[in-house]
Amino acid sequence: MELQHYLRVVKRYWWIPALLIVVVCTAAYVYTNQYVKPVYQASTDLIVNKTESTLAGQQVIDQNSINTNLMLINTYKQIIKSPSTMKRVADEHPELGLTASQISDKVAVNTMKDAQIITLVAKDDTYGSAVKIVEGVSSAFRSSVTSLMKLNNITVLTEPDPLAAPGPVNSSHTVLYIFCFLLSALLGLGIAFLVDYLDDKVRTEDDIESELGITMLASIGKIKQKDLAQGRIRTAVPFAREAAVRGKQELRPAKEQR
Repeated sequence: MELQHYLRVVKRYWWIPALLIVVVCTAAYVYTNQYVKPVYQASTDLIVNKTESTLAGQQVIDQNSINTNLMLINTYKQIIKSPSTMKRVADEHPELGLTASQISDKVAVNTMKDAQIITLVAKDDTYGSAVKIVEGVSSAFRSSVTSLMKLNNITVLTEPDPLAAPGPVNSSHTVLYIFCFLLSALLGLGIAFLVDYLDDKVRTEDDIESELGITMLASIGKIKQKDLAQGRIRTAVPFAREAAVRGKQELRPAKEQR
């Protein structure tokens, strides 16, 4: 019975969640297309590859060098995000019009466990400015390592292509639309059940039995005016007239016999 009641509520107030879904999803679409600025991304990979010259003047990599490089990566991450490195980028690239803190907010440093690769990722309103930021940070970082730690073990593995024309990284809003759809549907169903809970009208036979605790023996359905005009439903008045005519017809033979 509870399940049937829930289904009746959904059938009666289906327009509430439907209206909310249309309104919320439309608002999300307008917001993402009119107010969300496109964000472009550029990245470069740096490899920490300190080597030792041990055999006939040739550089070979040993396990100790690899372990040293891995331990240096955490230090390098702090150097990359340091205010001095970011200030150097801001000073070398005044055309960006960004402060050191703003550049730091636009740059992310990614590493993988037991890997000697550092990935620098820059995001900005245009792809060209993102390329300048990531290249500037890479150059300033390598200069800082050389001057501060007296090391020259950073090599650029991959560089961003300044001639590329990638699309914005935030162009897909599928997750947002799905979230808005589910949220508006759940909110609409909640409002529908709240309206049904506050509605004290008696609408069905089950409502009478549940509220009054009595069994309903009969019910009078609604009659549409057009059904009466087309003669689909006959009221009690014609039935009474026909009964009276039949009664008179039955009484006439009896009078004639007398």
